[in-house]
Amino acid sequence: MNQPRIAYLDISPRQTGKSERLVQHAKSFLDAGRRVYFVTFEGLAVDMQRRLPNARILVDGEKVSSDEEAQDAVWFYDEFDWLGSVDIRQGAYYATTPKFLRVAGLHTAESDVLLRLIEAHGGNHRRYTWPIDMSGTLTEARTHYSPEDFRLLFLGEYLK
Repeated sequence: MNQPRIAYLDISPRQTGKSERLVQHAKSFLDAGRRVYFVTFEGLAVDMQRRLPNARILVDGEKVSSDEEAQDAVWFYDEFDWLGSVDIRQGAYYATTPKFLRVAGLHTAESDVLLRLIEAHGGNHRRYTWPIDMSGTLTEARTHYSPEDFRLLFLGEYLK
């Protein structure tokens, strides 16, 4: 399978700054005069438009009007594993907290966008944790979430 080579892939736990990192990358392209498309959830679109006023903010599933315009843009996908429509684009930026744990051998790059993105990024990704002590929050979270959900949301794990 011949995949485009993506520029950035971040698979990290909740509240570790994924969206902020994408916004900062997008701002650098906007400052350089590049067209930016930023794909996110409907509930986050207004805030993203405020933060990136010169970017085209697309709600999950929204189509662009011009293929030529879309090809010339730098694309960003925030929380891609939770979106219903994600395209793998040359030079694009992706970030997410995993939606579910993949099972080795059962889930493959052919059937799973997260695994396909890892493949398109040369088999690797970035993973961040919190810059502050979260031990109290993590201890409490363990009591409120199933072990699988805790691994996804608070450890950023995606593979069993």
